[in-house]
Amino acid sequence: MAKISLNKRIEATKLHERTGAPLAGPEVTIPFGALVESMGRDRDREKFRYLGEPYSVRRETFLEATRPDEAAASAAAPAVAPALVESGPSTAPGAKEAKLKFERLDAGVYAVARAKVPGGWLVACGTGVTFYPDAGHEWDGSSLE
Repeated sequence: MAKISLNKRIEATKLHERTGAPLAGPEVTIPFGALVESMGRDRDREKFRYLGEPYSVRRETFLEATRPDEAAASAAAPAVAPALVESGPSTAPGAKEAKLKFERLDAGVYAVARAKVPGGWLVACGTGVTFYPDAGHEWDGSSLE
């Protein structure tokens, strides 16, 4: 089963490991960014595993929390193919297309890329993006010893 990252936190009901029955007690908060594995649908609820434990939540809530959003999709693009990320077609006649040119950084097992932007760098790692201020663009992409 593929692990799916949540794009928002959800409140879920913990399930009994063997029977799959809901356990008594308050719902559990599953945090933003958590990796979950879908176990399938049960009527109007979705069963999933989080940290090896079974949970259940309304199917609509699960689908909304696992649907990729625009920001995550565009941030993930550099990690997969950092050579060039382009915007969609321009709607204004004669307008230029915005382009970000990402270069891969050697970060071992991590997929990290950077793009030169005014005032510094956009740095992408997986689905996360951050701005690194460096007005002179002096950073060569390596870390300090």
